[in-house]
Parts: sequence; structure tokens; C-alpha cells
Amino acid sequence: MSDHSNDPVSFTILRLFAGAAILLPLALKAYHDKKIIVNRVALLPAFMLFSYALFFSLAYVQMTASTGALIVFPAAQMTMLGYSMYNGAKLSRFEKLGVIIALSGLVYLVLPGFDVPPVQASILMALSGISWGIYSILGKKAADPVTATAMNFIFTLPVVLALYLVFGLKLTTMGATWAVLSGALTSALGYLLWYIVMQSLKTSTAAVAMLSSPVIAAFGGILLLNEKTSLRLFIATALILGGLYIKIVANNKA
Repeated sequence: MSDHSNDPVSFTILRLFAGAAILLPLALKAYHDKKIIVNRVALLPAFMLFSYALFFSLAYVQMTASTGALIVFPAAQMTMLGYSMYNGAKLSRFEKLGVIIALSGLVYLVLPGFDVPPVQASILMALSGISWGIYSILGKKAADPVTATAMNFIFTLPVVLALYLVFGLKLTTMGATWAVLSGALTSALGYLLWYIVMQSLKTSTAAVAMLSSPVIAAFGGILLLNEKTSLRLFIATALILGGLYIKIVANNKA
């Protein structure tokens, strides 16, 4: 998306459309089985999915991949942890220790040499993270995560169509290809798996699990973008994944 020929709104349009298209058979099956219910509760996760995707694309054209990951996922984590604590969830001492260790690894990864992005882009990315956090919370409540994911994408189509009529599509062939792959594979199928996994995780555990995402993004930059590695990255990785391990083990023993 660093190519200015690729418009972030257009990327979002094609991404969500591709996701809806790949999940359409599941939506049709749900319709046949009379599992589809259209109300405000059903439309809310679709709105969160749309806002997450749109804010994400708008912000990412103004920052690096690793910087974006270090904003969006902590925002989602804090949203989910806040919700969990608001509903009376209490962390054991070892769970708190795991969270603190993981967060310290994230802080250690961010602070030295942190490339500060524009304020507007940071706000958009934070809003994207909050939207993803709410989307994940709603997934925890879904009776049928497969049907819920399919309908979430389908319910974004009216807004996607409206955006298309207003803005059209401004994408290169490569940009369109990446938008389709992002929507059909990493988004539709990835979010389907996430909703399924959410059924068996505490909201707080799922939130801490996201702390591994910035690490994945950082190593992805090394492998795919030839970015330099550092001792700091490996230490931060050990802290984040170690804290995650402590949190999960403590949760399983609770």
C-alpha cells in the first residue's frame, strides 16, 4: 500500500467484497437452515469489522508495518482486557505477572528507536484496534462462529457498495491482487478461525495472545522486507512470548 496509485478506501472495498464472496456459501447455507437473524445485535459486529478494516487501511499508508502492529494490537488488547475487568473478571497473581512481562516486552520493543507516525494516522490505527477488540468480544458471544463470521462480511456489503459508488476503485493490478488475497484468505478465513478460537478462550487470554502479533510483524519485516534484526528484538520476543505462556498456563490451572 506504499504505492500511491493504490487508494486505501478502494483496498478496503475490494478486501471486504472478496471476504464476503469467499464466505457466501456459508451464508447461503445459514439462510437455508434459517439461522440468519437481522437486528441491531447482528449488525454491530459487521460495523466493527468494517470500521476496523477502513481505519486500518487509512492509517497504514502513513506508517510502517511494524509501527502499525505496535498500535493496533495493544489498542485491541486494552479494549478486551478492559471489558473483561469491567465484567468482574479477576486475574490471578501469575496471570497478572504474565501480562506485565508480556507488556514489558512490548514496551522494550517499542521505545528504543521508535518511529513515531503522524498523529492522525496513530488515532486511526488506535480506532482500528478498538474496533477489532469489540469485534473479538462479540465473537465470544456468537452461538455459531462460522455463520456469524460469514454474515459479518455479508452485512458489510451495503456500505461497501455505497463506498464504491462514491469513490470507485483506484488500484493497480498488484494492489487489487493483494486486496483480494487479503480479503479472501487472511481476512475471511483468518477471522473465521479467530471466532472459532474465541469460543474456547477467556477474553483476557485472547487479548494477551495478541501480544505475539507485533513480534510476528517484526520478524515478517526481517524475512520479507530485508529489515535488520537486533538483540533487542530477540529479548522483546522472549519477554512477550514468555509472558503469554505464563498467562495461558496460569489460566488453565485456574
